Amino acid sequence: MTQETFPATEDLKPIQDRKYDAVLLGCTGFTGRLAAIHLAKTYPNLSWAIAGRSQAKLDKLKKELEDMPDVDNASKIVMLVVDTSKPSTIHKLVDDAKVVITTAGPFCKYGSNVVEFCARYGTNYVDITGETDWNKEMIMKWDEKAQETGAKIISLCGNDCIPWDLTYYKLAQMLKEECEDSVETVRCYDDLKGGVSGGTLATMMTFINGEYKAPRFGFDPYYKKRDGSKSTNRAKNLSSQLIGQTHADDLDKGQKWTTPFVMSDVNAEVVKHSHALSDNVNDGQKITYSEAVVHSGFKEAFMTFFGTTVGFTAMLNPITAAPVKKMLPPGAGPSEKQLKHGYLLVSGVGEGVKGSKVETEFYFPSDPGYKDTARMVTEAGLCLALDSDKLPVQGGGFFTPSTGMGDALLDRLCKTGCKFASRVVKVQGGKLQSKL
Repeated sequence: MTQETFPATEDLKPIQDRKYDAVLLGCTGFTGRLAAIHLAKTYPNLSWAIAGRSQAKLDKLKKELEDMPDVDNASKIVMLVVDTSKPSTIHKLVDDAKVVITTAGPFCKYGSNVVEFCARYGTNYVDITGETDWNKEMIMKWDEKAQETGAKIISLCGNDCIPWDLTYYKLAQMLKEECEDSVETVRCYDDLKGGVSGGTLATMMTFINGEYKAPRFGFDPYYKKRDGSKSTNRAKNLSSQLIGQTHADDLDKGQKWTTPFVMSDVNAEVVKHSHALSDNVNDGQKITYSEAVVHSGFKEAFMTFFGTTVGFTAMLNPITAAPVKKMLPPGAGPSEKQLKHGYLLVSGVGEGVKGSKVETEFYFPSDPGYKDTARMVTEAGLCLALDSDKLPVQGGGFFTPSTGMGDALLDRLCKTGCKFASRVVKVQGGKLQSKL
């Protein structure tokens, strides 16, 4: 907790009267730059600012945006010099913003003060972290304050974990609304191609080296409801850590070989949180969640599994970890060609307690970890800033992407590049339904 002086809740500037639709923090990093480009190209009339520690780097980014032939009004973008380790500089980041969009991680190092200030100023907040323990700590510290001021705080708004959280949300919603059933099983199959950046590696090494120690709480913060009580909904992660095969009856594609997805445990945690807060299920509803990467054959699956194992072993070994970090320093990442040719397809299967079955497919057209993460987090931020009348919840507090934004976020993602399809396969033993 900082020692700064904050205005009283009744003296805060109303969200609708604030100068900036969005302030983008961390924009001089690899993913942050991509987020700035997406905002500049897609929303020429947006009132926004870029923020970071270095005036020189901010100047360089703004000049790059101004020189892009398909960008208008870049000269109007405001620059804010903010050092998140110096709380006195953070006031100007949040006091006149409808939302702070941040890509500045590791968030356990650079994000805690920003969350506190957003909660105190009633400023909406989104980030791209996959650090669930840190997110839980923030919930326990600042949820009540955010509810008091009206700030919506939503972490995990990139490839960690929007694709899978929205998949769970739509499966549960379809089972309830179209099948009059309640979700019991969620299976996700991932087909993807993407790269790795130095920032991601730095975050992973932070936790591998034990630089962040998760606090202990009376119960799992992801079961905390808005009134402070403990949710009776439960979600169990059944994702395999070995090579396996898809469920025989899923997706009309025949059985395929699968390998573990490196972020499946994180995705399962966020689905657990969404399930605890969900209005699409009955109180006390238990579900199982599983996730895997699909491959064309056993050879491909084996090589992926082997390569991932070797990579993690290299990071865990002090002798080999240093060369790995030098290969990908912070700020480095996939090439423009790699970003363009990456993709993600999440195929979801949901089964209800009565036996109904629904399926979804959620497609992201470029590198999911970076280019599409930049798009996801900016669209999430604008969803909070500009689409308040479309959101599934009113008032402040901590939410997941699906519980805080739901269909409003899905609509924004589909308008800017994603494709989403769904179908009802079976209603309580009824006949097959066609694609919607």
